[in-house]
Amino acid sequence: MQPAPALCLVLGLGLPSITEAADTHLIRHQFREVDTLFANPGQGWMSQARRPTGEPRFPCSVVYIRFNWADAEPEEGRYNWRLIDDVIEAWKPRGARVALRVMTCNAHSAGYYASPKWLFDAGCKGFEYERGGDDPTSGGRRIPRIEPDYADPVYLAKHGAFLKALGERYDGSAGVEFLDIGSYGIWGEWHTPHPAPVEVRQQIVDLYLAAFRRTPLVFMSDDAEVLPYALARGTGFRRDGVGSPWHEENWIGSKKYAGVAGMGEVWKRAPIVFEWFGDYAYLQSRGWSFEAAVEFMLRNHVTLINDNIGRVPPEAMPALENLARRAGARFVLREIEHEPLAFPGQDLELRMLWANTGVGRMHRQYRLEISFVDGQGQRVATHWAKPDPRDWLPGNIGCQCACRCLPVCCRASIKSPSGCGMRRGGIRPGVWRWTRRSGKAATWSAR
Repeated sequence: MQPAPALCLVLGLGLPSITEAADTHLIRHQFREVDTLFANPGQGWMSQARRPTGEPRFPCSVVYIRFNWADAEPEEGRYNWRLIDDVIEAWKPRGARVALRVMTCNAHSAGYYASPKWLFDAGCKGFEYERGGDDPTSGGRRIPRIEPDYADPVYLAKHGAFLKALGERYDGSAGVEFLDIGSYGIWGEWHTPHPAPVEVRQQIVDLYLAAFRRTPLVFMSDDAEVLPYALARGTGFRRDGVGSPWHEENWIGSKKYAGVAGMGEVWKRAPIVFEWFGDYAYLQSRGWSFEAAVEFMLRNHVTLINDNIGRVPPEAMPALENLARRAGARFVLREIEHEPLAFPGQDLELRMLWANTGVGRMHRQYRLEISFVDGQGQRVATHWAKPDPRDWLPGNIGCQCACRCLPVCCRASIKSPSGCGMRRGGIRPGVWRWTRRSGKAATWSAR
């Protein structure tokens, strides 16, 4: 099993304040918090650009794409994986992963088919529809398009084979962050004028669960009938349409979701993803509150936000930045306490006070690493602390660990190696060291 990456602990560039702890034989180091935005692995802002062109609106670690099944499998059994691979490769140098959704019905498609033509040639039934027009959120050009009959055995067999191939290639891939459970309804959002029976919709969920056992899955919350089925099997959920008062009112605790037990607790174990109903100008044109939409996401423990908000005026940017900063978990190291003396071969007790100032949970696995470096700055030993940062929900977190002191001249350091993955706790990047003085005992002081 591949070990979990190290948790990046970033401390203040300036000297921390040093005081005696309440327990007077201990030394306490306190650190200042800053509000810097960082690319927070698996959390925060999601770009929709298929390749980086300049800097994204905010630093991001996830890029979100949707694609038509017809484009990914233009001929039965022949797959166009470049559709996905090109995006993964384009963002890999920036350390970003890709999130995916498969659409089998797309009201923005350029032509008649979002599911491949060969599917219907093979006998799958479908429903022709027209959608789109002046309202940019309703679809693209108002042209005839076709939606498959999701209950048709041909659809379930052919699309199931595609999802199986997709999973064989991308399940557990280091380049993929999560998958939406799409494949049903307009844009894969699980709303359609041609609903299939609940049992069929559950079967589509099962196709994803069978194909993706390692990569996180996120279910569309629009289908309140099937949502409990998906959540009970470990998925997260997403809400597209934030900004619309109707979407915000018909939510956890409302009549529509009365049958979804524990929906408000899902954020503690799985990702929560949100997308805006439309861009900022559209929300304003409808008289909808941008500020209320931001608060809705924060109140519901958002993990990731899709960047489809468009141009935002300067006066609204602080609220948007706060949303990006607090999405998911944001770890801040408040203070460290330690013994003033540590003898070679003995344990150095470290007491740390952290805070998660975000609104959510970190879902990727990381280990808390404390390194010892010698006088030349070379790492000579590493201590893996026991606390699992995935357990650090919003609020203050105290943890304690014991590091065995080496019988060599070294200084302890909590390191922040480049590219190490976690949002940098809201504290300026840098390395903080305790320097060992000469003598039989090791005296630890801030440097």
